[in-house]
Amino acid sequence: MKRAFTVLELIVTLTIVGVVMAISIPRISAINTQNKVQRAANVLQQEVQQAFAIAGRSRQPIKFLWMSDSLQVRVTNRLETTVYRKAGLGKGTFGFAATELTFYPATLTVFPNGLASDTLFMKVSKSGFSRTVRVSKSGMTRLQ
Repeated sequence: MKRAFTVLELIVTLTIVGVVMAISIPRISAINTQNKVQRAANVLQQEVQQAFAIAGRSRQPIKFLWMSDSLQVRVTNRLETTVYRKAGLGKGTFGFAATELTFYPATLTVFPNGLASDTLFMKVSKSGFSRTVRVSKSGMTRLQ
């Protein structure tokens, strides 16, 4: 006598697998979105910390710029002729839209003495998940 699965057993097994997948796929998608928001906020925090470090090393003012047209942050010299660092948040890397990113102000000047021209507020949000990076004039960064 041959041992095999019956059609009924296969249908029950496939139904259970289908139900489990239907329940888990939205949760996996939400976890991926949450991770993407967290990683983008970490990148922003690192980039602004690097701007303060570059200003101190090079002994010249550095600009931290939000480029809304290309969805990039850039760390440049004051005249914007030299780009030290850049990080994209758009389609190529994180896939954010311009409406999901908030920067105030769009340009921050970091001086060699370790002080900035203003405080900086950066917010990344997507599908109900959000992270905020706040930077004080003295370069203290806080990720919330």
